[in-house]
Amino acid sequence: MTLNTNKIRPILSEKFEGIIWKIEVNDKYGLIAIESRSLESKKTSFSVINYKTGEILIKEKIFQEPWNLNLAYISEKNLIITAYGQPGSPESKGIISVNIQDAQVLWEHYNLSFNKATDGGLQVYDPRINPRRLSWISHIKGENIEESDKIEHSNEILIHPVFKNQFVIPDFILREELVGDLSVLCVRDLKIISFHEKTQNNIQQRLLVYQDDTILLDEILIRGIQKLQPESFFMQKNHLFYIRNKNEIVSYLV
Repeated sequence: MTLNTNKIRPILSEKFEGIIWKIEVNDKYGLIAIESRSLESKKTSFSVINYKTGEILIKEKIFQEPWNLNLAYISEKNLIITAYGQPGSPESKGIISVNIQDAQVLWEHYNLSFNKATDGGLQVYDPRINPRRLSWISHIKGENIEESDKIEHSNEILIHPVFKNQFVIPDFILREELVGDLSVLCVRDLKIISFHEKTQNNIQQRLLVYQDDTILLDEILIRGIQKLQPESFFMQKNHLFYIRNKNEIVSYLV
């Protein structure tokens, strides 16, 4: 890995036993929540990290229902997890609130389904009632609250790269034969790109950050793969996040 620490600064690198399945970020409180899954043990675990300080608040916590759980939302004090009635079902059949300081369950509602979350509360509905009636509950106490104009999602939008097939990689970046489209994101005077390249009989995925003709970061995200990997990185304000080897979250201040 090539790294120029004068321009970008590493702030987070954390590995997990399972595959990183889903990520939620709360920019207001500098929190990142991670759902990881072990395909062998059929267990889902949850982690919470303060990405500004590097403090690990929860690390791979497994709950009583080991598999049919899904990361839904991360707030200042708690993690919202949804439960599913059966594997593969798109509709949640329960909501669990977890304290991010000690990983203890604060409350559970198995008669409610999750619709969406904001900093002001959770929008939920009773799946037994048709047509669907949406209401709001507190994500801290799980109690009913009145909907108001203050219930807004205050998190900054994550910035994702754009897929391009005509982007020209500068000649000073040495690479093998490219496979598929490039992921490209321009941030101020920096360019962040990710692409797949052939290596002998396999493919590897690579991430680069460069400025003018200077490479600031050159990272192999995963080696020896047979098919193209999904979107590899995103930005949250001035924080670059990416996944390495499917089980490690990495972040740089750029």
